[in-house]
Amino acid sequence: MLESFKNFRTRSDYCTDWPDSFDFKTDEICQNKFKPFIEQQLEELKAYDAQRPDNITYVFHEHAERVANNVKKTCLHMGLGDKVANNIYWAVLIHDIGKKELSINIWDTVDKPTGELKELRRTHTVIATKLVQERFKDIDHPFKNLIIDIMLHHHEQMDGKGTLGIPAAELSAPVRLCAIIEAYDGWQIWRPHYGDRDISNAGVIKRMREEKGAAIFDMELFEAFAEVKIKEYEKDK
Repeated sequence: MLESFKNFRTRSDYCTDWPDSFDFKTDEICQNKFKPFIEQQLEELKAYDAQRPDNITYVFHEHAERVANNVKKTCLHMGLGDKVANNIYWAVLIHDIGKKELSINIWDTVDKPTGELKELRRTHTVIATKLVQERFKDIDHPFKNLIIDIMLHHHEQMDGKGTLGIPAAELSAPVRLCAIIEAYDGWQIWRPHYGDRDISNAGVIKRMREEKGAAIFDMELFEAFAEVKIKEYEKDK
């Protein structure tokens, strides 16, 4: 499924960097069309999570909110302004809604997913994208492009070895930032196959910088995000 989707992308399907051509707070289409859709999808994702085992640590709707908040904080830290930060925040909130269309049984395994299971899980990016395309097929709006961009590409890598094999040159700034923060949040939530891995704020930042680095992440954006988390950590101390 993922292999066949690699040819899907056209330039109109993803944004061209920081979205400042509209304001989600005041845009009529965003408020009347996209916002109710996002709120509905989050409620459905929450209901999906409620059907999973009681002892799960990686709760999808909570993950979505954390990622969206951290993206917003990082945008503000970089001086991109309230409008851009809020536009991306709303788009990121539903980046994982495709997961609720897959079987609950595939997520909460003891072992690290590999092979076919890993690929099946990653189809949530395609499923979510198709859902948005079908729901808003008659709407041409930059926020729609932003949603699709983030949904489809948040598991891509700078070395082009991500889920769909998209090269770095074709990954927008919002996607690059979301990919960093999405990975950070996932690695900071303990799961059985993590063992005794350091999942502290500092430990995850170190792992991302030293073990993953520029092959996976846009390091300029990574360091901006790291500054946000380090400041939070120091403040909490």
